Amino acid sequence: MLILFQMKTLILSDIHANWHALEAILTKEHYDYLVFLGDAVDFGPNPRECIRFLMNSFNKGRFSGVRGDHDNALAYGIRCRSSDELSRLSTATREWGEDILASKDVGFLRRLPLDSSFTLDGLSFHIAHDLYRNKTNTRVNDDEISEFDLEDQFRRVNSDFILVGHSHKPFIRRLGKTTVLNPGSVGQPMDFNPRASYALIEDGMATIKRVRYDIEKTVKDLEKTTLPRDVIGRLVSILVVGGLVGERQYPNLN
Repeated sequence: MLILFQMKTLILSDIHANWHALEAILTKEHYDYLVFLGDAVDFGPNPRECIRFLMNSFNKGRFSGVRGDHDNALAYGIRCRSSDELSRLSTATREWGEDILASKDVGFLRRLPLDSSFTLDGLSFHIAHDLYRNKTNTRVNDDEISEFDLEDQFRRVNSDFILVGHSHKPFIRRLGKTTVLNPGSVGQPMDFNPRASYALIEDGMATIKRVRYDIEKTVKDLEKTTLPRDVIGRLVSILVVGGLVGERQYPNLN
C-alpha cells in the first residue's frame, strides 16, 4: 500500500522576544518545516532564546524566513516603523536587547532577506514581513484589506501562498488561486485575544491556531530586566489584554 507523506508547515510571525509564547506553540505542534515572517526581537524579555531557536531551525535545513522591521532596526542600528504609541517601547527594549545579544545573533538577523520565494511540498510560496512594505506605521486589520489592496500589492506574484506578518492580526484571504495568510503574532497579539497566534499549512490547507501560554512567566522575565518600570508596565498591559489599552476593555478569548 502506498502511503503519501503530507508535510506539515508551521508559520510564525512577530515573536517579539516572547520565548514562553513560542515555547507553548512548539510544545503543542510537531511540524516538518518552519516559515518565519519576521520580528523576532523588541517588546519582550527573551530575544536571545528566540533568535537562537530560529538559528537552530535554519541550521537543520528546514527553515525559510525573512527580516522584519524590528529585526532590521536592531541589526543595522536604525529606527523601525512602529507607530508613535509603540515607538518608545520598541526603542527601549531594542537598546536593552543590543546589550545582551551576541554578534552571531545580530549577524543572523542581518542575513535574513526582506522577502523570499520558494517551492515546498509542491506548493509555491512568497513571503514578506509587511503587506505594505513601502508604507510606514501600518498595522492592518484583515477587515480593512480589500481585494483591490491585495491585487495592487501582489498582482505580479504568482504563488499558491503569500505569507505576511507585521499587523499582529491574523487573517486568511483568497486572491484567485492564491491564499494570502497572516498568522498573527506569537508574542504580542493585537486583536484583543492574548493567546499566541500562529498558522499551519497541511495538505495545501491553511489554518490559524491559538494557544494559551503562561503570561506570568513573561511578566516575571520582563521584571528581571533593567527596563524602566513604566515601559515594563505598558508591555505587561499589552500582553494581558492582547492589544493596546484604550481600544477595547476586555480580551476576546473565543
